[in-house]
Amino acid sequence: MRLVSPTRRAALVAGAVTAAAGAAMTFSTLGDSPAAAGTPPSSAPSASASEDPIVTPLAAALVPGPIDIDLRHLSNVVSVRIDFRAGDTTGWHSHPGPVFVQVVSGAVTLRHAAHGRCLSEVVRAGHGFFEAPGAVHVAENPRPAPAVLYATFVLPPKAGPEVSAPIPAPRSTCSSR
Repeated sequence: MRLVSPTRRAALVAGAVTAAAGAAMTFSTLGDSPAAAGTPPSSAPSASASEDPIVTPLAAALVPGPIDIDLRHLSNVVSVRIDFRAGDTTGWHSHPGPVFVQVVSGAVTLRHAAHGRCLSEVVRAGHGFFEAPGAVHVAENPRPAPAVLYATFVLPPKAGPEVSAPIPAPRSTCSSR
């Protein structure tokens, strides 16, 4: 398989296993490459005479681990692009299955409810995060610049991607802004 990737540094490969047909997916972390910055990579084929398919990375992000995915059941894998304008928020919600998120451009503030506290972090382009099933959280863009994220959901068959949730902690510790 030929990998078309205009990286400035060697690609780091982090393996992650999906539940889709029990297949293994490999995520490429491209550091400061154009793919990680939201610039589409060149689609020009390499000079190889091989008849392998051309694989073009769409995005890459460093995602903290460990990551655990249930391989015992059939899953529906859905990938989406999420465009956050200035001030956009997802509202408090959770997911019925695990979600891999890559921040392609801009930054989002991610808030998690944990043990009566609100944990908050800013996730910038080139980085990402993993949402465990049932984890109540909100993502928002309080900045003036837009943000673009790619999310891959591993869902139970016929399940929607998200479930609305109330604010899980007192507003003073987990407010939107």
